[in-house]
Amino acid sequence: MGEIRTRFAPSPTGYLHVGNAHTALFNWLFARHHRGAVVLRIEDTDIARSRIDYQQCLLEDLRWLGIDWDEGPDIGGAHGPYRQSERLEIYPRFAQQLLEQGKAYYCYCTDEELALRRKEILDQGKVPHYDGRCRHLTPEQRQNLEAEGRQPAIRFLTPQREIVLKDLIRGEIIFPPGVVGDFVILRSDKRPVYNFAVVVDDALMKITHIIRAEEHLPNTVRQIMLWQALGFPLPHFAHLSLLLGKGRSKLSKREGAVSIREYRERGYLPEALLNFLVLLGWSSGKEIFSREELIAEFSLERVARSPAVFDRDKLNWVNRQYLRSADNDRMTRLSVPYLVKAGYLKEEQVPEEYPRLREIVRAVRGNLDYLAQIAEETEIFFREVIFPLAPEVEAILRNKAAPVVLKYFLAKLEAGEEFNEEKVVEILQRGQKDTGFRGQEFYFPLRVALTGKIHGPELPRVMMGLGRKRCRQRLQKALFYLREEKVNVRTEGEG
Repeated sequence: MGEIRTRFAPSPTGYLHVGNAHTALFNWLFARHHRGAVVLRIEDTDIARSRIDYQQCLLEDLRWLGIDWDEGPDIGGAHGPYRQSERLEIYPRFAQQLLEQGKAYYCYCTDEELALRRKEILDQGKVPHYDGRCRHLTPEQRQNLEAEGRQPAIRFLTPQREIVLKDLIRGEIIFPPGVVGDFVILRSDKRPVYNFAVVVDDALMKITHIIRAEEHLPNTVRQIMLWQALGFPLPHFAHLSLLLGKGRSKLSKREGAVSIREYRERGYLPEALLNFLVLLGWSSGKEIFSREELIAEFSLERVARSPAVFDRDKLNWVNRQYLRSADNDRMTRLSVPYLVKAGYLKEEQVPEEYPRLREIVRAVRGNLDYLAQIAEETEIFFREVIFPLAPEVEAILRNKAAPVVLKYFLAKLEAGEEFNEEKVVEILQRGQKDTGFRGQEFYFPLRVALTGKIHGPELPRVMMGLGRKRCRQRLQKALFYLREEKVNVRTEGEG
């Protein structure tokens, strides 16, 4: 087949959303698997909605996901320019070619006239098509229309024959004659319509494989006609199934149809989101892949024809696997912005607090689906314990073991013994023998005094996250509270 060349061609009219990212990923994997080239093209001919800041965000989000390209607006290439707005002088040449070959014609119909005729046809219960009234205008008729001040568009004369698409995913698809009416390829202001610009760009950029969502199938029949009329070699097409919500209905924002930027802001890891997206419509017998494994194993033969269900719970599960295996320093660096935003610390405090932050992140990382949750999970390390506590928690401090255990551990802290996780584990184990209280009777009073909660991360990791000084202060505060409140507890065996 020669060099395989795929392309991703987003419009900069908004942020990169999961559907577009899914398409970009499959193009990228296919090209990288075959050691081919990936082309990034910006389709920005929608002047009213296209924005340069959206374009920049598209590039940033693709790179964040780990998707790169070999040619594009930022790096150039042999087939540029790579923004359609910079290619506007190219399209009229090919439209003129079709005019000269009798495969296109000038159309003087106004938008208002077209809208009225469309309504009339719909009212009759028919499928609207252009009625071809400008198809056989005489030179005199054209001259009269232009004298009225009408600027013509150029319409493609659709061939009345069967079009056969041999789709790499869906197999053979047959479009019968007449399924498409004559359509505009160049507007009256000389700007190309989508289908025409795409064909010219794909041909000139030597794209060999067009991989995109199945919603483009109506466009594909038009584009095949144009490819053939212009005499370009037809590329291979592969249409990916749509992404659906859990109820197998159109994917909604609530179910996950949001921008890649929003997933970034919530704290999903790029490699996890990439891994999850490839599982939507593709399978190979396992679920967690490295980047290298994905490239090595990817093939269109394993792409499903049926729609893929976007399951946010599955995304969270995948992300959780990556969070648990990520380097703790990386996790800490990524967590800092969420902790600062929560008001737990200021930017200037981060260098001094970093060793403690590492311990805090290590303590809670196993509970996270995504990093934005870390503010809630780490509250116990930054908020003071406020007495009195909830009744079921307060009851633990009323147990006879509470003052004994708290005094025992406080004494160990004040004795100046080495303070690390291994030493803390040793003290906790020895303390159960020394105090005579074991299991929950020993551990729960410590947890409540240090965090104000019954459940949470492993106690030694809680202590490492708090640090010696804060542990001592919280134990002292709890004991003071017990004395001040004259809580009725038995204290035999305090020793």
